[in-house]
Amino acid sequence: MNESSPRPTARSASITSHHPHARAAIVDTAASLMYHRGIAATSIGDVARASGAEPKDLRRHFRDKSELVQAVIDRELTVVLDGQDTTEAITSWDGLERWVSRVVDAQPAEDGPFACPLGSLATDLQDSQEYRPALAAAFRTWEGHLAAGLRRIQQRGELDATANPDRLAASLLAAVQGGYLLASVHGRIEIMRDVLDDAVAALRRYQA
Repeated sequence: MNESSPRPTARSASITSHHPHARAAIVDTAASLMYHRGIAATSIGDVARASGAEPKDLRRHFRDKSELVQAVIDRELTVVLDGQDTTEAITSWDGLERWVSRVVDAQPAEDGPFACPLGSLATDLQDSQEYRPALAAAFRTWEGHLAAGLRRIQQRGELDATANPDRLAASLLAAVQGGYLLASVHGRIEIMRDVLDDAVAALRRYQA
């Protein structure tokens, strides 16, 4: 995840529409280009050249750039959730602490830059109404995984019954995004750890 996974590199080998992984390879290449250049500066032609796909083959998978951007959003959500498989292990406060450590330790370098793939897309597309529903849905899915973990803690009787897991998950995810931003600005991953540790400490106010 990047959350933490290294950004994919452009492929030099030719990709045809008959290759079983052709679509995924194109989306990986598009995600890399959009991450480094920005979405507006990345064209369908750029993706075709970098992936080694013929433009006509690329258009067999995606009618236009809009569909390709949507696929990149879906891809980045998958990267985030695959990298946070420990969300399923959030069944206790210790499990939540391990999830925080996983998020921080997954960063590729101590001095950054630090960035969440979904957060980067949301920033790049903040003025694009077309993609707002897809981005909102992606973040809701992410929140849902965290909320499910908090519910498991609640079901064990370790989280106050009056606490709202959905609301707490949203605040925790906000801390994650804020942690990425501040760590990147200051070039220090310790800031992200401090932000998330404080967020968990705030959640513990509801510890039963």
